[in-house]
Amino acid sequence: MDELYARSVFFVEDADRARRFYRDELGFAVDWDVEDVFQVGWFGFELILNQVCNQTRGRAGHGRVYIGLEDDQIEPLCRHIVEKGIRFERQQWGRATLVITDPDGNELFFWLSAQDDWSGFGLPAPAAIRPQDCD
Repeated sequence: MDELYARSVFFVEDADRARRFYRDELGFAVDWDVEDVFQVGWFGFELILNQVCNQTRGRAGHGRVYIGLEDDQIEPLCRHIVEKGIRFERQQWGRATLVITDPDGNELFFWLSAQDDWSGFGLPAPAAIRPQDCD
């Protein structure tokens, strides 16, 4: 059997708001868009965003995806975060983790290195970062 091609799905309250956040704030490309469901891509990561309906109303904001990074991927990601002014927070999830939260509360988790060394990437000190307002 060949390797599976899989993507996560985040449910969101408002597809237009989510599209603006992922495309304009985070710098994702919109790969395809069909009504209230669309896929975005970023550094090879693909994510489907689906606006809730009556049957899925309670699902918005409950998504979390872990994105592991190879050593050579850390610096370009950190440079992108700094250049775009992307808000993040540092949480403990097995070790220090960079977390980006979308307007609905869905979370993108990144481990930056096995050594937990965040120095040298121009990121602000974790104490200076305020978590993104998710209201």
